[in-house]
Amino acid sequence: MSQPPAKKSVMPDAEVSIDLELVRELITAQAPQWAHEAITYLATGWDNEVYRLGETLLVRLPRRQMGEDTGAKERRWFPQLAEDCGVDIGLAIFEGQPTSSYPFTFSICPYVPGVSAAQLTRQDRDQYADQFSNLLKAIHQPSRTPEPRSEFRGCALSLVDARTREQIASLKSSMQPAALAIWQQAVEAGEYQGAPAWLHGDPHPHNTVVDDRSPHLSVSLVDYGDLCVGDPASDLGMFWMHFTPAGISRAFENYGISIGSPTWIRARGWGLRYAMLTANLGAEDLLGIVGRETLDVLVAESNAQ
Repeated sequence: MSQPPAKKSVMPDAEVSIDLELVRELITAQAPQWAHEAITYLATGWDNEVYRLGETLLVRLPRRQMGEDTGAKERRWFPQLAEDCGVDIGLAIFEGQPTSSYPFTFSICPYVPGVSAAQLTRQDRDQYADQFSNLLKAIHQPSRTPEPRSEFRGCALSLVDARTREQIASLKSSMQPAALAIWQQAVEAGEYQGAPAWLHGDPHPHNTVVDDRSPHLSVSLVDYGDLCVGDPASDLGMFWMHFTPAGISRAFENYGISIGSPTWIRARGWGLRYAMLTANLGAEDLLGIVGRETLDVLVAESNAQ
């Protein structure tokens, strides 16, 4: 195996207990117009728990302070993002308030039908390479303000250089030369010189919902907690997390970025970072599987050059 050994998932502990009874209590007290709807558990993420509310809505509740912080950021910047890019990003239609039994705000949002792309094989994900690149291109519109910025997404690679080299040093020795070459080329490609563009920030397969029930396969992004403005190469690095080499090439061609260009080289560096950030998640963790596969794709690509 060329992949690093899988470790136990590092999902942070919840800072508050959330269950069906609590969600029903919050909806009944604060959003009684939906109190008659069925409520069912959907998923637990790093920062939030999500429940279905009827057939068309979901309730997103922070499970720790980080979820509260990202939720506040989304509510602050989503309207401007939606106006600038014209993409339906699922604006919250209701904001719930803290109570004596629950300390955070929560959101009611439209439910996005489909399945997590992390459940699909890379070959299957290749089917939406064009749609995914079109979606990112639509989001990557110039921002009217220089905020919100991030210190680990969309920024100059020099800001994450030391941390990235530490991660490379922790890889299996057989992978380190290729990873170091990828990263060194990305740093030397030069900083982004364009206007700060809107970025999803974390458009990996587990934040991508694919719906193939209609005649045309549709792709949507969820969880904009890392929303920021900056270098589009940061988002484009996720092409390596989604697709086979053929799909990666098609996604860049459809987006309008030439293979080997400075943006492509920086994007590949970002792809390496994302792979290393996720590769040590548990053996059964879908995003961990994606990360380990991505490392293999990147190393093989680099060694073939």
